[in-house]
Amino acid sequence: MTRAPLLTLPILDGGYELTIRKLKLQDDSFTIHYSITPAVPDADSAAPPFLPFLEAKDDLGNEYLDWGGAYGPSPDGIRTEGSLTGQPAPPPEAQVLLVRITVAQDSRETAYDMTLRTHA
Repeated sequence: MTRAPLLTLPILDGGYELTIRKLKLQDDSFTIHYSITPAVPDADSAAPPFLPFLEAKDDLGNEYLDWGGAYGPSPDGIRTEGSLTGQPAPPPEAQVLLVRITVAQDSRETAYDMTLRTHA
């Protein structure tokens, strides 16, 4: 059974759709799993590179650092699948993460804000 996405929003002037699929909490960090449809150009193409990065803060005021991520084409090539990791892990008392994903492409940065619940 496929799990419903946490959030879906248009990005890059509406030419793409960003879907947040999962928020995974670990002992030392958290990871946001996402997909972008249609697939963004890969690093080998002549198109400008697509570089997402993460900023986050929780409802208690704690701030989180971008700890990197990865992305690549889905097996069918229809979308790009990726993840972004933030560090440290949110404390158990935090209820939500206020997340900003900024996409840098062709010397332009566009930020997308979202609120993700840390506990279902």
